[in-house]
Amino acid sequence: MMRKWVVANVIVWLGAALLCSAAPRAAFAQDEQQASKTPYTLPEFNAYSAATGQTDPQAKIQALDDFVSKFPNSSLLPLVYQQYYTAYNQSKNYPKLIEYVDKFIAVPEDKYLLIPGMSKERLLGDKVQALYFRAVAFNQSFNDKDANAADELAKARQSALDGLNLLSQIPKPASMTDDQFTQQKKPFVILFNYTAGTAAYQAKDYKNAIDSYNAYIAASGSTDQTVAATYFQMGVAYLQLAAQQTPAQPAQPQTPPAGQPPAAASTTTPPAAPADAGLADLYMNGFWDLARAIALKGPGEAQMRSYLRAQMFNYEQPACGNLLDDQMNELVQLAGTQATRPTTYSLPSASDLGKVLQASNLLSILSDLQGGGDKGKMTWLAVCGQEIPNVVGKIIDITPGTDSIDFKVFTAATGEEIQAGTTANLDVTVYTATPAAGAPAAGAGQAQAQTPPPVQPEVSRLQKGDGIKFTGTLVKYDAQPFLLYFDKCQVDPSVIPPEKTPAKRPRRPGM
Repeated sequence: MMRKWVVANVIVWLGAALLCSAAPRAAFAQDEQQASKTPYTLPEFNAYSAATGQTDPQAKIQALDDFVSKFPNSSLLPLVYQQYYTAYNQSKNYPKLIEYVDKFIAVPEDKYLLIPGMSKERLLGDKVQALYFRAVAFNQSFNDKDANAADELAKARQSALDGLNLLSQIPKPASMTDDQFTQQKKPFVILFNYTAGTAAYQAKDYKNAIDSYNAYIAASGSTDQTVAATYFQMGVAYLQLAAQQTPAQPAQPQTPPAGQPPAAASTTTPPAAPADAGLADLYMNGFWDLARAIALKGPGEAQMRSYLRAQMFNYEQPACGNLLDDQMNELVQLAGTQATRPTTYSLPSASDLGKVLQASNLLSILSDLQGGGDKGKMTWLAVCGQEIPNVVGKIIDITPGTDSIDFKVFTAATGEEIQAGTTANLDVTVYTATPAAGAPAAGAGQAQAQTPPPVQPEVSRLQKGDGIKFTGTLVKYDAQPFLLYFDKCQVDPSVIPPEKTPAKRPRRPGM
């Protein structure tokens, strides 16, 4: 839903009456000699005065219609258009309001200046006020299902930009300080930037939407729920820009939270390696702004979290969902402390993690994880949830369970080192029976609990000190004391001792 702007309390400082630009400023002369100096006739003036005197908006509109019918070429038409759009504002007929603002803005300057008492300065102020009304009406009434929606969006954005341009041309009154002048203009700056951003976003002009939204947030100075939805839309815009620049991959539609504009519902593709730092920045800025919207407690927080998680997953594609949740929670916390993403904040892409995975083996994984730091984090993101084949080691300890056996295992680079080991660095869970339905695999993350593990009751024949060879999935690790956990493990049958055959009892003599 679009923000509902209210016209009340509009600051009238531009030198013209906002709701009742009534009669021309020069008093109408009653005799023909003086009347000849004005560009309108006495009947025109009387009809105009009668129309402006109406307090009921519908009666005023009817009187204005009568005036235009009788005097279609009157020099008072600029003032008539102003009366029209203020009346239509009172009756909440926003499409007609926009129509008459556009007519007023289109009046040539020389025709406006024919009216006694008018000046270029007054025209400048009147146009800014008219464009303010137009922006309000657009935000109140725009419907993306309209047949001419694209044209409405283009005109709304341009009108808002025109308003900002005209506003910048208004000189500061001598009686005002710079700060007072800035504060007087602030409502106009806020609304025009918001409207320009909204129109661009709806039109899927994401770069310009981001620029205008940033200007809107800067002008409003808000750091609360009032700007949360705007941060969300900026996040979507950044991600859409990134998707447009990312090499095509199989499409994965991601539906944003209910109530967001249709532009947010476009298809997003999982990225390959970002082509350059600029592309990566688009993704990171998108994630940051989505997280800031969540941190500011915007409406639909749960849906926004779901959307952010889906987008982060598309970017990283990690196997362990719990790591993604940790990253997202950390990001939301950070984004709540500052509006702009620090240049040092980044997340690895799926391509980055793929390269780490390809260059990793069990020994390098152990080294990286024990070393800690950023390298350890990157390695774990890449390898968590991955299956490691043919791991060899020595059993240090055994803990039987109800439906599984937990082997504490030591592994190293060489057989000699393995035989000399006395402290386990691996935790290997092997199932001896199918776990109960719905029970998570021991030590498994979210992604690993979906399929049942292999079942090998014969591993109960393994003992401390035996060698072991297995294939298993990495699920977690403890830093101190270090222990790397494997789940869904399958032990190579060649290392499992054969079942002992019961000795035969000797036959008694004579039998």
